[in-house]
Amino acid sequence: GRHPLLYAAQDWITFVGRHRTVRRRAVEALGLVPGGRVLEVACGTGRNFELIEKVIGPPGSLVAFDYSREMLEAARGLAVRRGWHNIEFAQGDAAALEIGGAAVDGVLCVLGMSAIPDHCRALERCRAVLRPEGVIVICDARPLSGSLGLVNPLLRGIYSRWAAWHPERDLVGDLRRLFGGVVVEEFNLGTFFVARAARLPAEGAV
Repeated sequence: GRHPLLYAAQDWITFVGRHRTVRRRAVEALGLVPGGRVLEVACGTGRNFELIEKVIGPPGSLVAFDYSREMLEAARGLAVRRGWHNIEFAQGDAAALEIGGAAVDGVLCVLGMSAIPDHCRALERCRAVLRPEGVIVICDARPLSGSLGLVNPLLRGIYSRWAAWHPERDLVGDLRRLFGGVVVEEFNLGTFFVARAARLPAEGAV
């Protein structure tokens, strides 16, 4: 969090060159429309902002939430440079997430839910701010499988230390328990996934 430029540089390495493809699919899975209201949890330096802004446009609104003040400052600087005036910035623990204003149409979290200490509570808070039938999309990483699994100890050592990655978490299962049906798309031999779930209409607001 203290090194936003390093964070941006490792994006290519982490996604094995497919960062644009995977991030684009994650945003597309939200099913946003012009004028929509979106929450991005663990927004980092704002690498998904352009993809979101292309859909919601100036009439829409984006709430950018992150634990790291340094990341948020980098994201705020990007918004200023690009002239995006419809972004609200909020710093805090996602497990205690609170946002002002109306419920959101979509919640996006890319490579964040596996790092948040109390991720189950964070998912509950995300559901609470979603409107009925609103969509949450979690994009995250999994350990390698098969013969490639031999390098997992090395990857765990690196990413657990530098990115607070918890590969043992069953994020798709956690989404399923909270939301019901989950649609999953896999990338890079299953090491990345985009999981989509919708809040049931009958739940109402929390």
